[in-house]
Amino acid sequence: MIVINPSVDILDPAVIESYWKIAPASLGHALDSGLDSSINAVWKPVKLVGRALTVQAYPQIDSAVSEALNIAQKGDVLVMNRFGESRIANWGEFAAIGALEVGIIGVVTDGPATDQMALRQLKFPTFSRGTSAVTIKRTGIAEGGVNVPVIVGGVVIAPGDLILADEDGVITATPEQASLLLPFCQEMEAREIWMRKELKSGGNLLDLRKAWPLPIPPNRT
Repeated sequence: MIVINPSVDILDPAVIESYWKIAPASLGHALDSGLDSSINAVWKPVKLVGRALTVQAYPQIDSAVSEALNIAQKGDVLVMNRFGESRIANWGEFAAIGALEVGIIGVVTDGPATDQMALRQLKFPTFSRGTSAVTIKRTGIAEGGVNVPVIVGGVVIAPGDLILADEDGVITATPEQASLLLPFCQEMEAREIWMRKELKSGGNLLDLRKAWPLPIPPNRT
């Protein structure tokens, strides 16, 4: 049986758009919800920002993934828990093509992916625990879940959460956290741009840090 829940659409589209200008590391100054560092981009450079469409997928079965594609919305990021599967890939070239056709803009999985070169050519952001030549055989009973809370890379991710990822890794935030921390992240980005400019002009790092101290995130005041 596959449990399918309605999509969660709480995250403000304007907030999502703003995070395209934010590095995951900036959000990482405020939150500890970064995924395990073994989950990396299949190809680089890459940036991914979107709303989590979560999937609980069994190792040898892709039925839940197919169901997720049926209810996907434009701008969704597919986020998959593979029940600890580290050898069998369930994501590759044709899965990515199908995802693009329904508006999914990227995938984050705690299992391996395959078709590395094709994913690069498609420019489909894929974050996985490595790659594998072993792929699903479509055996067993259709089981899993769509739009259910999942644990990926040691972090609980709920449907509709913000996914922010680049070459440095993947971090997630609830819709409430994403909105609350956006001004902090924007200040972090502005501070870094200013510091790089001043350093190129001969500025001293210690003096610059005193002139513009590291911002304190509102969730930690």
